[in-house]
Amino acid sequence: MRVFSKCLTGLAACTFLALVACGQGDTPADESKVAVAAEAEEATERAEMLEAQKAAYEAALAEAEASRGAGEPALWTLQDEDTTLYIMGTVHLLRPDLKWRSDAIDTALEEADTVVFEADVTSQQAASEMMRFISSKGMFTDGRQLTSLLTEVEKAELQKALDHLGLPLGAIQPMKPWWAAVNLSVMQIQQEGFDPNSGVEKVIEAEAVAEGKSFAYLETIDEQLGRLAGMPEDEQVDFLIGSAESIEEGADVLDVLVSEWADGDVHGIGLLMANPDMIGSDEVYDALLKSRNEDWVGKIEAMLDEPGTRLIAVGAGHLAGEDSVIKLLEQEGYEVSGP
Repeated sequence: MRVFSKCLTGLAACTFLALVACGQGDTPADESKVAVAAEAEEATERAEMLEAQKAAYEAALAEAEASRGAGEPALWTLQDEDTTLYIMGTVHLLRPDLKWRSDAIDTALEEADTVVFEADVTSQQAASEMMRFISSKGMFTDGRQLTSLLTEVEKAELQKALDHLGLPLGAIQPMKPWWAAVNLSVMQIQQEGFDPNSGVEKVIEAEAVAEGKSFAYLETIDEQLGRLAGMPEDEQVDFLIGSAESIEEGADVLDVLVSEWADGDVHGIGLLMANPDMIGSDEVYDALLKSRNEDWVGKIEAMLDEPGTRLIAVGAGHLAGEDSVIKLLEQEGYEVSGP
């Protein structure tokens, strides 16, 4: 993952210059010069921002690579007299040839009566809910198109990403920025050889179904995607352009994250993923991780009131960093054993 910081100072300055110019009664030619100057300033600001992001990422990467895990994906345990909760981090898409199973994970899955995922994304009901949500919250319904929200510099960044993916602009024009960002990222990951059918949840789900286990979920599709869909449009645009700017890096960053996950290096995952600087902004960080972690803690606490054994499998980023589910549980006074 890459840093997706905003550059509001430069954009605000461009807007201010344009407004002042119009207020002073410039000719169309003058207005054109101001627009060109504003675009040039925005491009310069974005180039400087990307350099700063690259330096921040390289520093985090160096520290992450210097740390080590236990050599297998991390697994935590939370229990009381009659309840055992195993908690593990997952990666939703993996290369098919990656070997990630461990004796500890196999034992947790074998002992679990119920498997708990983030959300139901495989049932027919879930498919219907997803279609309904995307139709109303992921697509424009007022006649606008995606590029109507973008500056010329942002359009250029988006077009570079689309060219890299071999995707026509028309394919994403009806999408709101957050949904376009998700589609670009997933398409890039899949083109690089990562397969959702090889993802941890898919593998665990197939085995759990075969063994007749029960399933439970920490959130609905509306809750999972609603935070992204509910971001202000400017934040959505920043999310989209940050995603577009990272496309040409290929799968290198994800390969590093998967390596850290497979090694059980929770500190490394926290550095590279579970902090606002790497995700891009406080707003996106909150929508993707922090607010969801806070919601999940109460639901995990409630599971301790029900006897039995559960395996909770959620994205690895939710279990690393200062705002992780694990840290929040510990702050509530629970003893969580693990790395």
